[in-house]
Amino acid sequence: MTESNCSSPVQLQARGIESMESRSSAPSPHLLFVTSPMQGHINPVRRLAARVAAAADPRVTISTAVSGHRRMFPTLASPDEEAVDAAGLLHVPFSDGYDEGFDRSVHDARSYAARARAAGRETLSGVLARLADRGRPVTRVVYTFLVGWAPEVARAHGVPATLLWIQPAAVFAVYYHCFHGHGAALASCANDPARDAVVRLPGLPPLNSRALPSIVAVTSPEQQGYPVLGILRDLFLAFDGDSRPTKVLVNTFDALEPEALRAIMPGLEFVAVGPVVPDIGASPSSTDLSLCDVDASGYMEWLDAQAARSVVYVSFGTVFTASRRQELETLQGLKATGRPYLGVLRKVGGEEGSALDGTDGDGGADDGRQGMVVEWCDQSRVLSHPAVGCFVTHCGWNSALESIASGVPIVAVPQWTDQPTVAWVVEECAGVGVRVAVDGEGVAGRGEIQRCVETVMGDGDAALEIRARAARWMERAKEAVTDGGALERNLQAFLSGL
Repeated sequence: MTESNCSSPVQLQARGIESMESRSSAPSPHLLFVTSPMQGHINPVRRLAARVAAAADPRVTISTAVSGHRRMFPTLASPDEEAVDAAGLLHVPFSDGYDEGFDRSVHDARSYAARARAAGRETLSGVLARLADRGRPVTRVVYTFLVGWAPEVARAHGVPATLLWIQPAAVFAVYYHCFHGHGAALASCANDPARDAVVRLPGLPPLNSRALPSIVAVTSPEQQGYPVLGILRDLFLAFDGDSRPTKVLVNTFDALEPEALRAIMPGLEFVAVGPVVPDIGASPSSTDLSLCDVDASGYMEWLDAQAARSVVYVSFGTVFTASRRQELETLQGLKATGRPYLGVLRKVGGEEGSALDGTDGDGGADDGRQGMVVEWCDQSRVLSHPAVGCFVTHCGWNSALESIASGVPIVAVPQWTDQPTVAWVVEECAGVGVRVAVDGEGVAGRGEIQRCVETVMGDGDAALEIRARAARWMERAKEAVTDGGALERNLQAFLSGL
């Protein structure tokens, strides 16, 4: 996907490179942001990279795998051709060996890490070499956790590297302690059948099993998530070889996670550079990889016709979606509330879908005009719309931060990885939402969805207090990202120390 004009990346490329080369005589730091091709990783990287470029005017380049690059710039003559986006940032892709994208129905997840590492190390090294040959040598690599091999490439080129952690600081702390003496305790707690165990980690409050990322429960290669466990282990153990204090950029803000940001992890120092959320009014392409061909007029006009704070917005993310049964239960629960809803869900068709009582298989507004189901939408625009009063979410960290920054209460329906901990931050730390209870199959039934929506949108004392806290957290988030706020100060301090 390109920027605001989806058909002109080549022209943008020409203008951007010309502009960059004209500054080549001026000494300046050059940060290369390296990330996996997952949307939830690319989006915060692009947003932070744009802030870095605006904050201190260093050179900034973004590099992701070819599969993600071609989604951002689909009209390029070649999928690995360089391009410049509307913010003027150069994108130079590398190959992770899956240029058509990773497909679970075709590819073996167990071999993903090794193949991506081998291909990525070679092709990212080529990116650094080409940039140096142009007189634009990289002076710092900033990388996300699924490309934990990037520092090896940086070191080979004599370049330092910094991790950008795109999940909560609390999740980082849990993973760190998982690989530094607390792995057995975490696995025991996470796998507690009674779900009432707690684990105590240095610098963190006691965490029960529901608050832990699902990865710490993995104990054998046969379990889902084992490859990710291996990637995380390599990432965190690599910190042990650095004799100097290591700074980690974290997409959070001080007021939201004060304990986690100061948790005891020898040799590591957090730099809070969040919340990295879209600027209100930004073009869709600056916030999402999938919006180039999506017409926003239908659902935005529908939202315009709804009363203030009356709409339930539902989205379960882009990669690991909720089960079909969870989607059906969610839709039925929404209908039972009698409240208007906007659902970003997979198409629900066939005999099973016909039971949705008015929502057709192709999406769109139902016959009773209660709800609208779409395949995708511009989430930042939706959450900032005055008609939206609640967000039913899988609790990906990007989505949770966007909701907090917009002052929208949350109904948390976490699935796996960091999402249970995000739900804990939302419910227990910030107090801006409630978490659903699930059955033996991990599904929240329609009655539970209805109960939780009413808990945050109703007229009771609990709902009023949740909405009041959501409004206060929105102000704190605004304070963090405003000019001269914590985000800018922390970012400037980090850049000045490069």
